[in-house]
Amino acid sequence: MALAGGVSLSQAAWISVADTADAQVYYDDAISKEGDRVTVWRLTNFAKPLTNLEGKEISSEKSRTTVDCATRKMANSQVLRFSGKDANGEVLNQYETPLRFTTVAAGSVDAELINKLCAP
Repeated sequence: MALAGGVSLSQAAWISVADTADAQVYYDDAISKEGDRVTVWRLTNFAKPLTNLEGKEISSEKSRTTVDCATRKMANSQVLRFSGKDANGEVLNQYETPLRFTTVAAGSVDAELINKLCAP
């Protein structure tokens, strides 16, 4: 299954970021670096499904995430939400946005992802 951006889920090598009570979070080892910015696909498997506006249950989410290592901020440019775990099943929501970098809370899963991606 190939998604926008040319990334095939079957070819991804997922690396664990965190396993919390709310979700399991991974990133694809196919990392793109440009200056201080690192871009990856991030996969989130929710412990309990989320419900979208149409009333359907979302079990996982795959997002194209860019980290600015210099400012330690993060932005998502593409998000896909799935009915099944591991980005499987029906695509329930899909959207793309321009990069809008936001500050990440200390100690959060996002902070842990920044630590892993911006390590020397």
